[in-house]
Amino acid sequence: MRTSYILAALILLFCSACTVSVTPIATSTGTINSEEKSITETRDGVAFTVKLDALSLSPYQMVDNITSFHVSIDNRTEEQVSFPSQVFILKDGSDRQYRSITPERVREIVSKDTVYLIPYPYVGYYYLDDQARVSNADTFSSSLPFYAEYHPQDIFTRALTEEPILKGSTVAGLVYFIADLERTNSAELLVFPDKKTSGEPLAKFQFSIEK
Repeated sequence: MRTSYILAALILLFCSACTVSVTPIATSTGTINSEEKSITETRDGVAFTVKLDALSLSPYQMVDNITSFHVSIDNRTEEQVSFPSQVFILKDGSDRQYRSITPERVREIVSKDTVYLIPYPYVGYYYLDDQARVSNADTFSSSLPFYAEYHPQDIFTRALTEEPILKGSTVAGLVYFIADLERTNSAELLVFPDKKTSGEPLAKFQFSIEK
């Protein structure tokens, strides 16, 4: 019994040591929501609220790690505005920049990784017939935790809309990047006025990353 307690304590200690905290950095013009760990900036009558959604979206990281940010856009102007995902650029603490990727690309990457998984507590397919058996399973009744294969619609329905935002309207959704922010100490999400992403960004959102 004592051994079990020690093992449990070691597991908890290991998990706590691996915890990564992502916190918005205050600015003179931004408003921080400490509970949501989000930051809001208003530019030209449009309010942007940004927070980290997931450091690692893919259920099993092979090569490409997918990071997602939740972006809310409140159009308080009298005209429609457009801020598709392509106007967002992500930079890490080493000044590496990442352009957003489409939900289709996210689905492709995550689906590629799921072939290496089988349900808990296993960590991989031991035989090819195991993989074939799982791939032929009933997707409506199965409880297998394969995000991309059994919930692919979430990748698309949760993504930030590409449509113009009408006056007085608010939209919210995810913007995806191929980036591993656990390897850096900060991140900055830039919002540009258009898809050309040239010139100065319209707004900047900085986050500290602590391990």
